[in-house]
Amino acid sequence: MLSSNVNGGIRKTKIVCTLAREAEPGSEEIPKEIISEAMIERLQRRGMNVARINMSHGDIEENSIIIERVRRVARRFGVAEGIMVDVPGPKRRSGPTVPEELTLVRGDSLVLTSRDIVGNQSVISVAPAGIHHDATVGSAILLADGIIRLIVQRVEGEDVHCRVDVGGLVTEGRGVITPGKEPSLPSLDDKGKEALVFAAEQGAEFVALSFVNKPEDVHNAREILRDNGVSPLIISKIETVDALENFDGILAASDAIMVARGDLGVNVSRHRIPSIQKELIDKCNAAGKPVITATQMMESMMYSESPLRAEVQDVASAIDHGTDAVMLSGETAIGWYPEDTVYEMAQTALQNEDSLPYDDIMLAKSAQTEQRTDDAIAYATVRVAHQIDAKLIVVFTESGSTAVRVSKYRPKAPILALTPYEIVRNRLTLNWATMPEVISTPQSGDDIFEVAAEEARKVRGTRPGDSIVVVAGLPMGVPGSTNLIHVMTIR
Repeated sequence: MLSSNVNGGIRKTKIVCTLAREAEPGSEEIPKEIISEAMIERLQRRGMNVARINMSHGDIEENSIIIERVRRVARRFGVAEGIMVDVPGPKRRSGPTVPEELTLVRGDSLVLTSRDIVGNQSVISVAPAGIHHDATVGSAILLADGIIRLIVQRVEGEDVHCRVDVGGLVTEGRGVITPGKEPSLPSLDDKGKEALVFAAEQGAEFVALSFVNKPEDVHNAREILRDNGVSPLIISKIETVDALENFDGILAASDAIMVARGDLGVNVSRHRIPSIQKELIDKCNAAGKPVITATQMMESMMYSESPLRAEVQDVASAIDHGTDAVMLSGETAIGWYPEDTVYEMAQTALQNEDSLPYDDIMLAKSAQTEQRTDDAIAYATVRVAHQIDAKLIVVFTESGSTAVRVSKYRPKAPILALTPYEIVRNRLTLNWATMPEVISTPQSGDDIFEVAAEEARKVRGTRPGDSIVVVAGLPMGVPGSTNLIHVMTIR
């Protein structure tokens, strides 16, 4: 239960941490060392549930080392740790420059070019080529997640001449966006396909797809993964106007959703982001599919030992809205205080989960039940647990689907999901309130109750006399056979 507990409490909201390189607090230099096993262990102890590998940064060898270290630490301590490979989408980025950091000032002239060059203060290359096709005279081009704003003056061949409207710092690899206009790029370029193959080779539990615009983008990625012999859970990142317009179809095609507020916030008005976030989370909750809220959640902690109060409120609001998970990007990838950031996020989740209106949630969820036996049992389980104030819900699951359905109904009691398969355990690391563990399959009904009690006693905070609700299927070992709810007392 290493990553499920913080200071004795059982946290329901999951934490996704982006892993890359370690930074030395107080150092302005780009961090050089790949994240160590010692730091990964500390992040797990603080609350990391899923390790995100951003394939937009780092090379194949470096990212392979990070995944190997995460797996090794997880095996050493016997904990569930999901691996998420984030696949780059059709996004243009700034090229290399001399010097490596450029400061743009309002009123400066700047050329963005499709030519393959090393840039400078007056011209910056943009790759993949084609920015001259997407630029419109008089319209804006945004750099670095919308921090820098350029106005297009004219287009000459492969060069886009701009005036700096809002300045800032530019380095290599910063996003280049034409707001409201999708880039003239395929949904999966060679780099994206390479990342999918990498995810397959590494056995990643989750694959996050960038810039999904329509359901076909998800289907195409899933086909490539299946051709490589794997079927990880696909997370669609919602970042564009087209994705919002096609969201219902994308949700149906996906296994999970990420509300990626960085690029979404430069493609639509930033003032709409809170209402969009709530609407997307509501739809994911109703569908019973995990949803991650991401981008700038505790960004000040890249260089500060404590978060802003507004950041704490942002995390709390996402939890109130119903997010399954919250995500850290630069805060843990290259920030000075990664473990402190995870701790602050975990504490924020833990404190705010206690105040959720579980009575109201239980009532609202009654309208989301499906005419299926396993769904009816999942809802009944949560209702019984709520009514008797059960300490724990123990779910025996072969495929993970029963635990996912119980999680959908947002129980007040945490879910101990017991499965014989490591891959199922790791895939449940994104689901709200779910603590997955690997066990041997019980051989009989009596074994179910004995194992449930034994495993429940291992959960921090449980004690003799506590009530638990057990969910299982008979005969054991048959996926989709959930047909048993049993209330018992821990002895």
